[in-house]
Amino acid sequence: MQDTPKNINTSIRQIASWITLCFILFVKTSWSQRSGGPPARSGGERPSICTVTGTVADEGNGTAIPFASIALMSVRDSSIIAGQLAKEDGSFRLLELPFGKYRLQVNFMGYAPYNSDPFILSPRTEVEYNAGIIALRPRINTLEEAVVIEESSSLEMLIDRRVFRVGNDLSAAGGTASELLLNVPSVAVDIDGNVSLRGSSQVQILIDGRPSGLTGSAQNAFLEQIPASSIDRVEVITNPSAKYDPDGMAGILNIILKKNKLRGFHGQAQATPGTGGNHNASISINFKNERFSVFSSASWNQRDMFRKGETFRSLTGLDSTSATEQDLYGNQLRKSSNGRLGMEWYPTSSQVIGWNVNVNQNNRSYNSSLENSEVWDTGTAFASNRITDQGSGGQGWDVDGNYRREFNNNPKHFLSAQIRHSRSKSRSDEFIEERVRESDNGAMALDTNIQINTSHRTVAQIDFEKPLSNDGKWELGWKSNVSVKDDRFEYLASDTAIWQEGILVPIRPVAAAFDFTYKEDIHAIYSTFGRKYGVYGVQGGLRLEQVFTEAQWEGDQSFLNDYFSAYPSFNLSKQRNDEVSWIASYSRRVNRPRGRSVTPFIDDSDSRNIRTGNPELRPEYTNSMEIGHQWTRKRISVTTSLFWKITNDIIQRYSSIDAQGVRTSSWINQGQRQNEGLEIIAMAPLPRRGQARLTASVYHLRNSVGDVEFASDAIGWSYNFNFFANQSLGDNGQWKWQINGIYRGPSITPQGRFNGYTFMDANIQRSLLDGDLTLLLKLSDVFDTREWSYLSEFANLYQENRSKRESRNLFLTATWKIGKLEERRRRSPESGGSSGEGLDGLDF
Repeated sequence: MQDTPKNINTSIRQIASWITLCFILFVKTSWSQRSGGPPARSGGERPSICTVTGTVADEGNGTAIPFASIALMSVRDSSIIAGQLAKEDGSFRLLELPFGKYRLQVNFMGYAPYNSDPFILSPRTEVEYNAGIIALRPRINTLEEAVVIEESSSLEMLIDRRVFRVGNDLSAAGGTASELLLNVPSVAVDIDGNVSLRGSSQVQILIDGRPSGLTGSAQNAFLEQIPASSIDRVEVITNPSAKYDPDGMAGILNIILKKNKLRGFHGQAQATPGTGGNHNASISINFKNERFSVFSSASWNQRDMFRKGETFRSLTGLDSTSATEQDLYGNQLRKSSNGRLGMEWYPTSSQVIGWNVNVNQNNRSYNSSLENSEVWDTGTAFASNRITDQGSGGQGWDVDGNYRREFNNNPKHFLSAQIRHSRSKSRSDEFIEERVRESDNGAMALDTNIQINTSHRTVAQIDFEKPLSNDGKWELGWKSNVSVKDDRFEYLASDTAIWQEGILVPIRPVAAAFDFTYKEDIHAIYSTFGRKYGVYGVQGGLRLEQVFTEAQWEGDQSFLNDYFSAYPSFNLSKQRNDEVSWIASYSRRVNRPRGRSVTPFIDDSDSRNIRTGNPELRPEYTNSMEIGHQWTRKRISVTTSLFWKITNDIIQRYSSIDAQGVRTSSWINQGQRQNEGLEIIAMAPLPRRGQARLTASVYHLRNSVGDVEFASDAIGWSYNFNFFANQSLGDNGQWKWQINGIYRGPSITPQGRFNGYTFMDANIQRSLLDGDLTLLLKLSDVFDTREWSYLSEFANLYQENRSKRESRNLFLTATWKIGKLEERRRRSPESGGSSGEGLDGLDF
């Protein structure tokens, strides 16, 4: 194939980038091998106690330039003393430098090189030199296409969070946010799409630092609408600072979407057909110049899957025992679409004004047949067939405006404000037909349930951040969150219907309807302070909240619960050297009752297992502590975490059973939960730009329920394992393969046990047309082992449940890159698999 100018220019820039990096590493290695550093003065070796800091930014608009190459050079012989890549906010920090006369050299593709004036580090002048804002001048006229250097997935341990960068994870192609979260260490996703962190489902999910405003099944559907290819990284914050909302007992998952960082027009289109009617497609288009940027995206997703389940139950009464068997088979079809449009205007180099609009729509149909057979030792027998036909749909939108002002061209000194409003509405229609199979003229019950949900939320906040000496910072902010959720339930039924001469005759028809409204107003102020003391970093904060809640149903019944709470947080870090770092943290968290847990509507879609909510639930509070350690050498890293959590007045599911064997499940506040555990994450390179990652966790749970009927204290261990590996093949790495496996061990509850599960996915990818087109073939759940089983055992009830959804599918994803500019990714060969921040990410 004949080389085009585009191919030649791309190759030249790639070669130039690699030569620059290799040259810096070679010179640095050679210098260290000569004498361990600069020549010693008379009287002994010069101490290495100096520090050089600064921030790299675009000269035109003042935005930070991440991953720029920083080199500290000796004026005497132009040797390179130290170097690193700038962090994502453009900042850098060179530590443990000897006395001497130096200058800084900064390079980044598309910008003119920067060389500073000489400066001196000595006891008589200064040992800490701040270069301030280093403004790089763009060379747009020479940039036809940005250089792409492949980045491995990485895990970074910062002072208050762990950052998982998606990198070249093949799961990001053609999948959804829910599927990508399966590969994030510490995170699990169950059969219904519920997300948990370290075994706890009480986790708050943010999108670009903002709450989604959704919970339960609505949140799961929302995650299904986000293409995995649009995600840049996931921040796992197990002990958030006082700056963040305290919701989520286990912590926060902050999903950061990819941003438009490059000037010009570019985008990406993706299509994924799959077996069994499972398909999705997405497209994103972006444009940016010196004055404004526009970003847009649209996605569509369809999932068609079967669901089957088995239940066995034994109930012992006062004078008899029954055995019940249930077999369920159903099919579910989900369709969803999502659109996003946003714009940012840069009136000056220090100000940004932006707005975003998001719209989404989803539809779901579900059909199932439940065979029920019940036999009592007294000779009584009962058999029925229950057919459910359900259809639901909804739509939602949110719009937000934001403003950011930086002071002194410093991205760490800013004032920001944001206001956001969101609305959503959904409707579910469920038709249930249950026929008792005692004879051809067996009785039949007909039920129709209609549920209409409407919610709206308004969030306003102001944040201020100011840098202090010794890499410190001070944060101050205010936030108000006002939400209203209206639910209407309509129940139309015939208590009984019998066949008479081929005609279905309803008996005692009934109809009922009621409304339920849940209002919640949260007003908060917070402040945090942090700085460094030598190798130590300290950050502390306090958040104060006043909450007003009101639950109202049946028109005149209401429940008020107003409360004031304080949420302290504390973080400590220690950077021992370039390879070892430590963190310790504490925070107070809250889990506020919301969604189905407070809705008093009775769900009797399974007449033998009834579910309802409790509007009088109170919040539960957790004290969370953690100690973390990270060891990094080249591209090998091991991250270890020890954590403790103590929760009081816990919200937990509670079940009771009546004399007829009908089980009713609701929610109560009762008891205390203690959870302590150990988590280890190991990452290592494989040949040919490959990577392997192993995550292992074990935790001990003690759940004390107090004096509650049908429940007992639960004490036990649980353990989880995740494995991930990928590698490039072919002369130029056009082929890639990836496998990831998950094992989740059994865990206990006050009324039973979850039995765990295991599965594995496999992927292979081919790159074509110089990387502009990629094809990915994915086989999910290779051995078809992804299923869930539960055991409930309390008082006189023993019940086993087994459930499985369609999970083994084959997908083919085609991705086409649009435009000339692509996101620039660079990776330091010494960064331990990180994106260039390395252990300096522990800085504030």
